[in-house]
Amino acid sequence: MIKINLLGVAPPPSKMPTVGGPPAPKATQVIMFVGAMIICFGIVGVIYKIWSNQIADLEKRRSQEKTRQADLAAVKTQNEKYQQRLRDLETRINTIQALQNSRTSGPVELMSALLSVINKTNDVYLYSLAPAPEEKVQLKGQSGTVESMANFMAYLKNSGSFDNVQLEQFFQDDQINRLTYKFSLTCSFKSSTGGVSPMAGGPTTTPGAPGAAAPGGPMGPLPQGAAAAAAAAQSQHRSM
Repeated sequence: MIKINLLGVAPPPSKMPTVGGPPAPKATQVIMFVGAMIICFGIVGVIYKIWSNQIADLEKRRSQEKTRQADLAAVKTQNEKYQQRLRDLETRINTIQALQNSRTSGPVELMSALLSVINKTNDVYLYSLAPAPEEKVQLKGQSGTVESMANFMAYLKNSGSFDNVQLEQFFQDDQINRLTYKFSLTCSFKSSTGGVSPMAGGPTTTPGAPGAAAPGGPMGPLPQGAAAAAAAAQSQHRSM
């Protein structure tokens, strides 16, 4: 429909609605801002709560680890004390065993070596075995003949267990119409274990004492001392 203005007066401008609509009131903007802030603070609060719980959990674990570390340190200290006590006890036990072995094996070894030498001789009797100066052994006994005594000294020297065999005394003795030869000699005992000297104690009676004759054996070379003693004894016997 076409309108024609015949009066020549411009019509008043009509009020046309704007495209964006009326502007929002300030109260709505404030509410929106406050809501946004609340949401932000809520998110931050949730994140803070989560992180706080994680930090508290880590602190709790740290405290537990420290407590465990302290317990382990105490256990370690106690274990070190027990280990030290164990080492001390082992050292004492080894020392006691070494002393016992040296005190028991030394005399046993000496008597065994001496018995093996006596079993190779004829009618040799030992009265006593006693310690001598310079860690030597003193043997006193008697023999029925000069040769048996000389063989006994030779077997001592060649046995490998005795060294520095030296004749101290050798003389003739008549007992109830029986001619015997008394002797006293010293020698050094070489222990295979390398322990202390088995002659640390007092004199002892040895196997092969009077009344227990030893079986005979082959004769060995005569030492110089034994040969001289034998010659002197034979000369004395002939003169009688």
